[in-house]
Amino acid sequence: MKKVIKFMNLRVLFVIISVVLILGGAVGTILRGGFNLGIDFQAGLTMRVQVTENAFTITYTGEGNASFNINRTDVAVNITGTEASDQEYIFRFEDYTNLRSLRDALQSIPGISTELAADENRRADRLININSPVSLTRAGYTAHVLPQADSEIFAPISSMREALSSLGGAQITIVGPGINQEYTIRTQDSGEIENFSDEMSTRIQSLLAGYFSKGVILVNQTDYVGPRFSKDLGKQTFYLTGIALILILGYAWFRFKLGYAVSAIIALLHDALFMIGVIGTFQIEVSTATIAAVLTIVGYSINDTIVVYDRVRENVTLMRDTDFETIINTSISQSMSRSLMTSFTTILAVSAIYIFAAGTVKVFALNMIIGIVIGTYSSMFIASPILLGWTNSKNRRKHSKEEMKFGKHAEKLLPAGKPGDNGSGGEPDAAGAKEVSVSVERKLQGPQLIERKPPKLKKKPKSKKH
Repeated sequence: MKKVIKFMNLRVLFVIISVVLILGGAVGTILRGGFNLGIDFQAGLTMRVQVTENAFTITYTGEGNASFNINRTDVAVNITGTEASDQEYIFRFEDYTNLRSLRDALQSIPGISTELAADENRRADRLININSPVSLTRAGYTAHVLPQADSEIFAPISSMREALSSLGGAQITIVGPGINQEYTIRTQDSGEIENFSDEMSTRIQSLLAGYFSKGVILVNQTDYVGPRFSKDLGKQTFYLTGIALILILGYAWFRFKLGYAVSAIIALLHDALFMIGVIGTFQIEVSTATIAAVLTIVGYSINDTIVVYDRVRENVTLMRDTDFETIINTSISQSMSRSLMTSFTTILAVSAIYIFAAGTVKVFALNMIIGIVIGTYSSMFIASPILLGWTNSKNRRKHSKEEMKFGKHAEKLLPAGKPGDNGSGGEPDAAGAKEVSVSVERKLQGPQLIERKPPKLKKKPKSKKH
């Protein structure tokens, strides 16, 4: 068997570290002014805007229908409905590096005309992507390009906050790389303004247009949540979390014993409190994605805890003559490599999501990474010490009852610290309990007088006379 690490010798240190970190998270959240509630839990308006400038206007006057799209690597034009076959034109940015060369290429398509609005030497790969192809008509479509760092409409987050300073309390966060100049603006609805969504949206666009007078403000997304909806959503979140914990408690109680179930729930509460502290201290947005991540971590953490507990239950049967603390140390040592490798591979996958994703998916991945780390820690170093403390406390109570019933000699007669008294079920079996009770009674009754009968004498056979 592999070397057994005496984790339980450090159980007090583990508990102290967890308490200090949770209290630190609570203090950090208070000092930061509370949680950064998202639009889901706070009545108000959320807008995602981008500060850009016009690049060129493209029109189509030919036969049939034309669509235009800008992707990350190229510009595409599709022409359909003509007498000739449908045609698709793709111009890659690696071949057409600036707006001038791209304009000339587009104008080579029959019926297409373009008019530059930005510097013709601007990089073509700085064009703003279009989420879906747009139809080209005589009215034309205006493409946009990100401004350069030395441009008058270069918009770092400090400029955005200055432009919207008159709103008071508006929360501004960067979406994606800062070079894209895309921001999320969140304003709270106090109920004092009627038709808050339209009024505030118009005001934000007006303030940004006035500050970046030579730029173009693109509104990529607008969401509004009313006070009643946010309140109901908060209640539902609380109820869902409570129901999940109750179901987990029942499952662990059914599969193991009450001590196992209580220890697992305390470890889950430890994980939730730790994550809440981190979210509040670092002002991570609290949204439905955050709640989904917390509930996912609850399921992930209980899985790791059940693996350790299952090994404990198995070792209780195999190591009958070993104290419960050694059994727990052995179980953690045996299952630690499995738990660490599982958590490490999961973190690799979630880290990829965090690096390449954006928005709520990125927030979800960040919460998952934090939760996986703390969940793995608690399943081994918080749940198990609590189980050991629960079992030791239960054994002490049982010995106290035996002393009150049979006297001070009962403690010497009871096998303290054996697997029959610990987490394998918490109580010895019926036969063992009967034997202990009989032995205690005999011990307390003192020496017994035993009536001895005299042995019977055997008669010698008579000898025959010859």
